[in-house]
Amino acid sequence: MAGCALSEESGLPVNQETLPLPAPSAKVAGGCSRPIRLKGHTDHVDVGTGEIRRAFTSADQPGGVLHVRCNNRRESACPACSAVYKRDARRLVLAGLAGGKGVPETVTGHPAWFVTLTAPSFGPVHSRRQHGGKTGPVRACHPRRGLCPHGKPAGCHERHREDDSRLGSPLCPDCYAYGRSVVWNALVPRLWKATRDAAESAVAAAAGLTVAGLRRAARLSFVKVAEMQARGVVHLHVVVRVDGPDGPGSAPPGWAAGELVADALRGVVGSVAVPAPDPDASTLDTGTVAEDGWAVRWGVQVDIRRIALDGPTDVGRVSNYLAKYITKSAAAGGALDHPVRSLAALGRLVLAPHARRLVETCWRLGQDAAFTVALDAALGRDSGDVPRLLRWAHQMGFGGHWLSKSRAYSTTFTALRTVRRVWSRTIGAAMAGRLPTDAFGRVDGDENTIVLGTWTYTGRGLYLGTGYGADPPGLPPSRAAGSPVGTWRAGR
Repeated sequence: MAGCALSEESGLPVNQETLPLPAPSAKVAGGCSRPIRLKGHTDHVDVGTGEIRRAFTSADQPGGVLHVRCNNRRESACPACSAVYKRDARRLVLAGLAGGKGVPETVTGHPAWFVTLTAPSFGPVHSRRQHGGKTGPVRACHPRRGLCPHGKPAGCHERHREDDSRLGSPLCPDCYAYGRSVVWNALVPRLWKATRDAAESAVAAAAGLTVAGLRRAARLSFVKVAEMQARGVVHLHVVVRVDGPDGPGSAPPGWAAGELVADALRGVVGSVAVPAPDPDASTLDTGTVAEDGWAVRWGVQVDIRRIALDGPTDVGRVSNYLAKYITKSAAAGGALDHPVRSLAALGRLVLAPHARRLVETCWRLGQDAAFTVALDAALGRDSGDVPRLLRWAHQMGFGGHWLSKSRAYSTTFTALRTVRRVWSRTIGAAMAGRLPTDAFGRVDGDENTIVLGTWTYTGRGLYLGTGYGADPPGLPPSRAAGSPVGTWRAGR
């Protein structure tokens, strides 16, 4: 956390919203379940004279600490922060479709598509199949006869209920490709990048342009949301929008109104691949990795639909559909809300057998040095101190962003949180019968004042009058109590 940026308004870490702690029993940090405790101060410096005045110090707060939001997106980890995250995600998606938050309303007339990218099959799993959509009759799971190579039934003739705990688990765990499943999750960010790059080239070729010529005529913007499926693999839901060369404020070219972009996307999704080490062909006990490898691709179930925005109802429906995936946990009940630090810690968790085996597979592959080097090479990244499969074992190997977007699509989480933070300070000052001012009596944000903040992380949990909540078990030294958050200096 060293070197973390701090906000101009308060000198506190960016993206952290805080509320003073008036009493041990009162809600703090917006009702966050596990707020972060910081110790430090904020100083204001006069640009002309160099005078320094202390604007805020945590020593004046109960317990000598300041509480800030944890900003966890998972509802099972923190309902309050999850609710705020989901609302911000909806605004972010909505602004890119209907305008607002700095995006012109004319963006509603730009061509846009809703794309769903799925994972390939790693073996048959129990699933709930309905004829004619979610309201139709439930069909048999896998109406097949015979036995698999391990002597288990090759099919399932049950009609599963929605709450059936077997949904997503393999019919035969020994037939299921657990190694490829977690490696596929790990390579989803790399596969998505390859898809984005190839899509730009394909659209340019279909329009009779070079890539440079396409960038002078149009811009492809997107917002992407990842969803963890019951079988433990990630699907992506993407909105792709075509703008003019200057972003959402400029009109797209005429050729974007047809199916040229959609056809190019279908061709790319069906052909793009990323080479990766094959865990099923590797001999981990001897430290050798198969040279031929394995091609990581998207699944055959790909859906590309034109977004027809006939009114605010359609815009809200699409943005809500995307935003609902933001706060989903990687496992039911939030058992995997935090990293799994060891196999001993995994043994203490109550998990379904399928989820447990996925995490164990991450640990088995992540502890093999040769395979870890090969996987890092496939990702195009340098090896870190902790192998990526171990670091992201609690997410079945997926270490990408759950929501990401291109720069020009719409606003940002930071911008939304900054507006909310400024509004809170303004309302608080107004209720106190004064204007929000700095330590020199100037209006907040005055260019003659520089804000300097120095903060240290001291733990997690509320101050209860008699003590503090404890840090989560197995917290790494870099995030242990007493580690520096950083010192920040605001620009003029």
